[in-house]
Amino acid sequence: MTGQLLGTVDVRELHSLRWGLMRHLFPTFVEEIELGRYLKRILAGSENRGVMIEPHRELNGRESTHVFDVYRVETIEPRA
Repeated sequence: MTGQLLGTVDVRELHSLRWGLMRHLFPTFVEEIELGRYLKRILAGSENRGVMIEPHRELNGRESTHVFDVYRVETIEPRA
């Protein structure tokens, strides 16, 4: 991975909206929206021209489904 690590985010901990029961009924949908809003705030509130996210690796080596590492990138390269 090339790029500067900006931080690690757990989308289950993001609460930009009052989801109420929706968070329990549709957790994946809510997490996607929350992650999008989080990334939008990062891009709007700084000089970052682009960011890339990757699933965070747990201690056992598995990729997390809800924790992501956020990297600053200058140019966005297409994935192979």
